[in-house]
Amino acid sequence: MGAIEHLNHQLYGNEVIKIFASILMGCILGMEREIRGKPAGFRTLALICFGSTVFTICSYLLGVQDNRDRVAANIITGVGFLGAGVIFRNNNSVSGITTAASIWIAAAIGMLVGLGEFGLAGISLGVALFILYILDFFQLWIDDRFQHRDYRIIFKDSDKSSVLRHKTKDLKLNVNGTKVSRQGGEIVFEISVSGKESRIVKFNHWLLEQDFVVSFEW
Repeated sequence: MGAIEHLNHQLYGNEVIKIFASILMGCILGMEREIRGKPAGFRTLALICFGSTVFTICSYLLGVQDNRDRVAANIITGVGFLGAGVIFRNNNSVSGITTAASIWIAAAIGMLVGLGEFGLAGISLGVALFILYILDFFQLWIDDRFQHRDYRIIFKDSDKSSVLRHKTKDLKLNVNGTKVSRQGGEIVFEISVSGKESRIVKFNHWLLEQDFVVSFEW
């Protein structure tokens, strides 16, 4: 009996360490989302990482040898529902995908901790933080130089599309497609523009100053 009690004490002692380790890693990962004010932040990712660890522990405490992967598969399915809940579509933009991916990786890290793979879980956490923090600056650099806008511009009296094309050329903006149509008494000019964000901002200011432009949106 003494050996069995010692084994049980060691087993549950290890599980407690895993639980607290998963909570800590989830908090560290969730800190980045919390700072940015995202829906799934500090506590949410800590709970997801912790929950994944608990379910992983349950998978081998149940003693089922052949179908342990069932619990892992169900964790992934459940996390998929959580991730879908933080993705929002607003007009032509989609937000929350990075937060959904953070939920996904938090669950994966929790599963690694539950399996006792602390080293691999730590490496995964480090890589996730590198992607979220360091690569964010690289993404901002790309976004600044490769902005895309689809404009719908309404002219007052006559077709001024040639003037707009000339202006985009002066600002060194790339024009990917144009379309001119009439709707009632208005002339509608649709144009797809890409280029540096600062140049697109100048183009917007220029449009605001033109008397022949009734309205525009993008």
